[in-house]
Formats: sequence, C-alpha cells, structure tokens
Amino acid sequence: MASTSAQAQASLPVTFGQPFKAGDWLHTTQGLVAQVGGATIPLQTDEISSHRDGSARFAVLSAQLSNVQPGEARIINIFPGAQANSTPSVPATPDWNLELEAQVYDANGNVTATLIAQPQSQLVTQIASTTGRRLAGAVATEYTVALPFKNKATGTPHPHLSARLHTRLTDGGQRIRTDVVMENTRTWTASPGNITYSFAVKRNGSTIYTQPKFTHYHHARWHKVLWTGTTAEPQARVRHNMPYFMASKAVANYNLALTIPESVIAGMDDKFNQAKSAQADLGPMANLMMNSYFPTTGGRSEIGPLPKWAAMYLLTQDERMFQILLAQAGAAAAAPIHFRDESTDRALDLDRYPRVSTWLGTSEPALPALVNGSTIWTVDTAHQGSYSYLPYLLTGDAFYQDEIIFWGGWNLTAMSPGYRNFGQGLLWEDQVRGHAWTLRALGEVSRALPDSHPMKGYFNQRLATNLEWFYQNWVVNPDRTRVPPTNTPISPYGLDITVPWQNDFLAITLSLHAENGEPKALDLIQWMSSFGVGRFLAEAQGFCLAKAAAYNIKLKDASGAFVSGWSQLAQLNFPGIDCSVSVTYDGYPLWAAGYAANARAMLAATTSIGITNARQAYDLWRSKTTEIDPDYVNDPTWAIVPR
Repeated sequence: MASTSAQAQASLPVTFGQPFKAGDWLHTTQGLVAQVGGATIPLQTDEISSHRDGSARFAVLSAQLSNVQPGEARIINIFPGAQANSTPSVPATPDWNLELEAQVYDANGNVTATLIAQPQSQLVTQIASTTGRRLAGAVATEYTVALPFKNKATGTPHPHLSARLHTRLTDGGQRIRTDVVMENTRTWTASPGNITYSFAVKRNGSTIYTQPKFTHYHHARWHKVLWTGTTAEPQARVRHNMPYFMASKAVANYNLALTIPESVIAGMDDKFNQAKSAQADLGPMANLMMNSYFPTTGGRSEIGPLPKWAAMYLLTQDERMFQILLAQAGAAAAAPIHFRDESTDRALDLDRYPRVSTWLGTSEPALPALVNGSTIWTVDTAHQGSYSYLPYLLTGDAFYQDEIIFWGGWNLTAMSPGYRNFGQGLLWEDQVRGHAWTLRALGEVSRALPDSHPMKGYFNQRLATNLEWFYQNWVVNPDRTRVPPTNTPISPYGLDITVPWQNDFLAITLSLHAENGEPKALDLIQWMSSFGVGRFLAEAQGFCLAKAAAYNIKLKDASGAFVSGWSQLAQLNFPGIDCSVSVTYDGYPLWAAGYAANARAMLAATTSIGITNARQAYDLWRSKTTEIDPDYVNDPTWAIVPR
C-alpha cells in the first residue's frame, strides 16, 4: 500500500480484492491478520469464494491504517490467525443525503421531464434491517441501495432508468464512498430503448457531480465513484504481491520477468487519452480503446486470455495502467448485454426462462420491442474480451462483480434456445474461439462470485454442464461426421478445416479451468493436445514445425473424408514441402500478437498442467520463435510462461 496524498492521513481505510492459493487460508476455521510496520492488525474479510478443497479462493479485504505519512509505502503481510468478530459501526442515520437528478430530453433537444431519486430513507431502513448489506465490519460496511427514478412533478416512476448505489461507510460513517451506478437494464418492461439525459448528484442541496447531456444506451450501465463526509477521501493505492497473485491461479501465468519500457506505458496512456477526447460526445457510453463492432477481424487489444491493458497492468502495476484497466471495464458496461430481471433484481437466467434469447434464435417469451435502439455496439460471443474480471479481483468492487455476472449471464441467454438445449445453456453452437471466450466468462464468474451469492450455483452448474457435454461429445462418444480422428475441435460451421489458433485459445481457457480443478477440463485438454501439442513434434512424420502455426489446416480429402496421421495432413495441406530445407514459418513469428505467439501461450499453459510432451514442444517452439521475444514488451497479451 502506498499513500498518494501530500498530507498525513490519521485514518486510512483500504478495501481491496485478494485471490488465495488453494490450502493457504481455511476461512471456515481461521481469520486473517495483517502485519504492517511491525504491528499486527485484524483484517475484515467479506465476499469469500472457496476452492474445491474448502479453502478460500478469493475475498474482499479491508484494513484500517493509521498515521500514514505523505507518500509513505507500507507492506501489508497477510497471515491466517484466530477468527474474530468484525462488528459494523455505522450511525443509524448517516450524513449522506444524496439526491440524483436527471433532465430527460426528446429527439429535438427539449427537456421532457425532470427525474429524481432520493435514497437516504432507504439507506436508513437497510441499516436498521441489515438488508442489502455486502460488506460488514469495523472497517467498512457497504449497502447496495437500489431504487427507480421518479418524475419530480408527478411522482411517477420512470419505466427504465434506475440507480444502484453501492454505499460504503468507513470511519464510523464519517466517510462514505458511493459508487453511483446508472442502469437502463430492465428486461421485460415495455418499450426499452435509449434515454438522453443530463445528470447531477447533489448532497444536502449542493451539487457535487454533473454529467452533461448524453444518450444512455438500452441494456447498458455506467458508474461514478463519489466520496462524501466530514473527512477527505482516502488517498492510497494498493499494489499486490504479483508472484503470489499469479500463483493463486486466478489468472494465467504471465511472464513477470518482462520489463515494460516507460515509452510503451506512456504510449498506451496517450492512446487512451486521445480515444477519450475523441469520444467525449458519447459520455459514459464511449468505447474508448475497445472495438465496438465485435465481429471485426484481425488482432485486437481486447482479444486474449486477458486484454492487452490488463496484461500490461499485471506486469507493471503502474497507476496509469490501473486507471485504463478500470476505465475500459466501465466502457464495456455500455455494451447492450445487460438484462436485469425485474422479478429477481438479478441478471436474466435460464432457470426461470429456459427459452429466452437475447441474441440468437427466437425468444419465448418474446423480449419487448426496442424503441430508439441504435447504438455504436454490435456484440457477439466469438470476439469478446475479459473486461471486468481482473478489476474485480483487484478492487473487490460490486460494480465489477455485477459486470462479470452480466457477461456470464448474457453468454448463456444469447445462444439459440433449441441448440443450447434450453435451460441447460450449452455453448457448443459457436466457433471454437466462441467456445474459448464463453467458457472463460463462465469460469470467471464461477470462480469469483462469493459462495453466498444467489447466482453462484447457477453459474457453477452451467460451467460443469458444458464441460461434461464437450467431454461426452468430443472424447467419450464422438460423432465422427463432426469430430475428426485428429482429436481437434472444429467449428460446427466449418467441418472440413481446423483453425489451430482458435484451438489454442480454447486450450488456454481449459488449462485455467483444469488448474482450478474443474471436472473434465483436464480430460478435454489431454484429448485435444494430441493435435494441439502434437503438431509441434511431428516433423519426423512430414508435418513441418514451420507450419504448426498455420492459419487453418484442412482435415478432409477430395472425397470429403477425414484424414488421419501427420503424414496425410502434411500432404493434404503442404504438398511438396521438404522439412529438411529452410521453410518459412507461418503465424507471424515476429509479432507478439500473432498465431505463433498464441501457440507459445498455449504450450506454456498446457505445460503448467502436465500435458504429455507439452514441455518439450514449448521449449522447441520457443527456441524457433525467439524473434517474438523483443515484441512482448510492446504487447504482453500472450506473454504466458509455464508455472
């Protein structure tokens, strides 16, 4: 932890997310303590997610530091300790008194209504009843206050615009952090669409924040963090012990030996600021450095196990990269994938609506028709990034937790109901890269959600069901008209080819699932690695190493029959090539975001879980693609190494 203040801070509450290695903290019988500057202090622990062995996988931690000097850095060492109660200390009626106001405009620029939301009385009620409480302890107590906007003149609730205020009280309620989340997310209310408005937050009648007029897209969210109270906002940044963070297996094992030059960090910061300036008219709906048209082909910063900006943060923990990471997660919240079920106040789910569809196929019940629904976004499953998972792991903030829920939920409801077998939520009807990223989204929400969350079981079950389906239909009883004898996944839309780099995407996702003990994930990796890993070690059979990272590989001969064996594959795809002479390497072997780099990341990930011959293949491929290495400092998206 480092103070970012020029002033001394007598009291400094900090709240952050922390992943744990399996077995390190048995939270059911142990508490946590922190050693800070020679003193031992208790740690408040909330939102705990467990590993399969029952130990803690992730938690939101809060600590109260005192007498922190300007710019001072303190190391917080965390240890298991005796369990202790952390009793909330909040006033019955906090000095919060926020009022939200939105001026709604029509297409001609005329104000049609003034909407207000006054959450004070609801917070008081929730404090008295302890409902809607997410964090609860001596350091930080947080309530989620959700309420609609009402017409100021008539008192009529607006059908779509609502607010969620994640309200965190610290220092006995003298300092309050409010993450103001604005939502246009209702699923079943008639006439959903875009809403154009200006926005202000007032406290005790004085304006403390304004957002100029912009258009809030349908099924989208945005947020703003505000601090109020008698004491100034805490000024500190928590940086994690990154080797331990990686060792927790919450994320893939990025190469921490890389040193990202200042010029690269500054260049990304400049690009981010230019994008923000160019999109200022979009307000909170700006896409920033994301491509808002997901089907765009070619390399993109958000496509990878984690986006480029997330990998950059993991390797640098630079403040600029941290702000970009959070801003990009906020930008993704503008994508129209946020469907909140009015009856549950949670993300739309297939338990209640097994035949619903938010993208493909026919929905039953039918979704209400959009009114004024044009946005800059075109979303799909095969080109999505991981936007909010790392921000949640780092901060523990409720906004990012909700985001991973919405993305995980949308990946299930988006698929055509019949093909996904309705409520089962099967994800097979997709490109292989779609399999990779939808299974990644399910894994992220399944791992990160606290055990107590009402949707934890829902996502756990869908992840397990999908892994079992792929295992049964690819490994145990494959349909050989659709699954080739080379044991390689192929798109259900292109049965005559395999696309190795998409398979590598899937292998990286499945490897992380396997590291986290998901049943059938290791079996699937072992099955697909006979091709995925084997293609790097088949030169003696005529399949040149230089072609291992080819764009695609044909699997069927002229008669339409699947071929098998490396020699047959080589003759079918690369006739006349002699591996004993110099052969040009496929896969952009000079580029850190090319197919050759994708392959290295896959081989590193499969090495980490002990796949047969993966280490041999990784060492060989690395030795043949050394020209990638200098470019990793420019783009570490695929800079994954064996654990």
